[in-house]
Amino acid sequence: MAYLPNKKILFLIVFILLIFAGWFYFSSYKNKQAQYIAGKEKGPLVVIADQTNQLDKDTDSDGLKDWEELLWKTDSGKADTDGDGTPDGEEINLDRNPLKAGPDDKISDKEDLVAQEKAVSDSNQNTLTATYARKFLTDYMTLKKQKGELSGLDKENLVQSFMDSLKPLTVADEYSMANIKIASNTNDAIKKYANEMKKIFVDDRQTLVDVPMAFEMLFKNIKNGNPDFQKNIGNLNYSVGKHEELLKQLVVLNVPKDLSKNHLGAINSLNNVKFAIKNMALAPTDPVKAMMGKKLYDVEIQKVYDSLKSMQDIFGKYGIYVF
Repeated sequence: MAYLPNKKILFLIVFILLIFAGWFYFSSYKNKQAQYIAGKEKGPLVVIADQTNQLDKDTDSDGLKDWEELLWKTDSGKADTDGDGTPDGEEINLDRNPLKAGPDDKISDKEDLVAQEKAVSDSNQNTLTATYARKFLTDYMTLKKQKGELSGLDKENLVQSFMDSLKPLTVADEYSMANIKIASNTNDAIKKYANEMKKIFVDDRQTLVDVPMAFEMLFKNIKNGNPDFQKNIGNLNYSVGKHEELLKQLVVLNVPKDLSKNHLGAINSLNNVKFAIKNMALAPTDPVKAMMGKKLYDVEIQKVYDSLKSMQDIFGKYGIYVF
């Protein structure tokens, strides 16, 4: 369609999609979602309902929701933006340009194509968000033209189509057994390894950033236009550096053979977590990629915990308790 997203509304489009979908960060962890959107006073369902009601707001009663006015670049405080006597919503349903006074304001296929190409060129954004936002808008505009007012089911189907089109971030494991220093399974070797792992993961844990919280605050501050989001990015980048330090510590350890597989799994997952956090920090310019990074983070951090739990099962056989 002719009206494609510009830099200012890319984040808005993603936020709209997330509310329609009824979750945050494309994650199945609903408790984390509730933590972000509910705060301490309201329940998550109440907050979702409140925000969805805001999306249904039509200030000028022209048939376009306020958020749709942003997509079409019309005036949410003026029912007839171009002043030709036809409300903006009606013009869109008639395939007319709500920004050009009629009656000669029909949007031709040729004009539509030129507008698309110009919008893509002007935006100069080779981001996942730009790609997915353009697809969402094309699907939305097509459905809007066909049906006019969208029902709740229409919105659900639109979002489901969007979700189905997403491809998760992928990352290949960087380390192999060749990178691990294998030691014999002696009691002394296992105790020494356990003590070193305890120092890294327990004693020095206070130096690590709460990544999910930093990411939640990043999105919250971006949405609210709070410049503090730069501090959140700084926290995420700091966490990337701490993971690099952590990996350097882990790869030089002498690892008892029985623990080598779990050790390798832990360092690969931690390295993948680092990759995920780097992408999470892209939220201001590429929110879709950032949220896909958050999804990868959830998967890989669970793998880290699983590897450490398996290590503790082995430590337990020697009467050693670390994690």
